[in-house]
Amino acid sequence: MRDHKNTKKMNFGINRNVMTLIGLLLLALGAMGRGIIQTRFLGVGAVNSDQLLEVLNASGGMQAAAAARGMQAAAAALVFEGLESCAAPIFAVLLIDGFQKSSNVPKYILRVLGVAILSEIPYNYVFSGKLLDMTSRNPVWAMVLCLLMLYLFRQYEGKQAGKLLIKLAVAAAAILWSLLFRVQFGPIMLLLVMALWALRNRLSLRLCFGAAVAVCCCVVNPLYMFSPFGFLIAHFYNEEKGFFARPIQYLIYPFMLVMVGLAGLVMTF
Repeated sequence: MRDHKNTKKMNFGINRNVMTLIGLLLLALGAMGRGIIQTRFLGVGAVNSDQLLEVLNASGGMQAAAAARGMQAAAAALVFEGLESCAAPIFAVLLIDGFQKSSNVPKYILRVLGVAILSEIPYNYVFSGKLLDMTSRNPVWAMVLCLLMLYLFRQYEGKQAGKLLIKLAVAAAAILWSLLFRVQFGPIMLLLVMALWALRNRLSLRLCFGAAVAVCCCVVNPLYMFSPFGFLIAHFYNEEKGFFARPIQYLIYPFMLVMVGLAGLVMTF
């Protein structure tokens, strides 16, 4: 039985395909910032925001022209990484909607799992220059963990103490797995999906509460302060499917990574 409630849709707004494209565009900016600017141009690899700030400070000892280029490139990478974090709320909203409307959740999970596997090699190449890299996992794995968590939440629906303990254990395990395998956006995606799921029947509150959770994630990464803006985009989501065929929807992300990887390769010549 589906959890989705039939609500009156907006006559205007952003459909699922457009929301997905916006989220992918934000991920592409992050890939260009860390995979091209940081790795190819600055030569520092896909470092985190704190390490990138150190690069900005270190550029003060360079010659004026080189320092200016280094600072501009590092600043652009920081901006791109901040904008990339806005994708987490967008995909959290899409996951909740897709999960509630799916007529076959296991097949839905398998499709997303397929995208995660297909995206791993191009993701590794973009962010590390290697085809196999154990330092991080692409963000689609975070979506797989979120869907598995929601699937188990549904199996133990109810407010009995035993079921609540099981759901807490499932949530904790999902977060630990995302940290263990260094899944990009893993913890924040899981926290956002949990918040949205808890208020799935309170449409007027869930986006505000989700934005508050996103702000709290700034403790982990200061650039997550940009992520609540993703909920501004999600506010206009009208829950309509859009015009893309399903295979295209699932292949856009790995194709985008391949394009960014090719762009980075061209820059090395």
